[in-house]
Amino acid sequence: MKQIHRKTGWYNNIDLDLTYRTGNTELLTLQTRYRIDYLTPHYHGFVIGSIQYGREDDSFFTNKGMAHGRIIRSLANHIMVESFGQKQFNESIQLNDRNLVGGGIRFAVLPSILKYNLYIGIGTMWEHEDINDSDVGEITTYIFRSTNYVNWTVQFNERLSTSATGYYQVHVRRLVDYRILFEGSIKFNVTNTLSFPLKINFRYDNEPPTGIRKHDMEIFNGLSYTF
Repeated sequence: MKQIHRKTGWYNNIDLDLTYRTGNTELLTLQTRYRIDYLTPHYHGFVIGSIQYGREDDSFFTNKGMAHGRIIRSLANHIMVESFGQKQFNESIQLNDRNLVGGGIRFAVLPSILKYNLYIGIGTMWEHEDINDSDVGEITTYIFRSTNYVNWTVQFNERLSTSATGYYQVHVRRLVDYRILFEGSIKFNVTNTLSFPLKINFRYDNEPPTGIRKHDMEIFNGLSYTF
């Protein structure tokens, strides 16, 4: 999610994805995301909020939301420290509530070379989850995880860019309890403020709740407005 923008100031972005189908099956999916960034020569702070809703006929098949905030402080040309917090829910995987607080170090492997950025992050986070397991019932956990990621952004030209982040999050005392997360996008800019992104989200949980598959994948597109 690293911004390519380098000038000091505020940046805002709104994404909207909508699908509606009627006839033999009535299907409605809606996802919206808002992000605000503030950049200075030494600090980068941002907050992201998203909500996704899906209904087929009279049944919900997805209902989830997330809010994430992060502050990054540059220590040197290639080294940064960061802290973050997150709140999340996702009914489709029986996740009633998830809260994260953590921090770590970010290394700029290829900083701003030909509009290409590559970062590696290593950190630790405290995780609280409230899960509604179909067999056991309500489960509440409080654990520490190692959170590690690779992030890249590429600006091919004024019209086309791509970005992605891949996470590996593992329980510090149980290595079989791990998750792999990936979020990537290819964005085509129509104007300086309006673009059409094609996005993919992938999630793998090696120890999911009872009856939940280990992996989820979403592919969607829509409109993105930046100001």
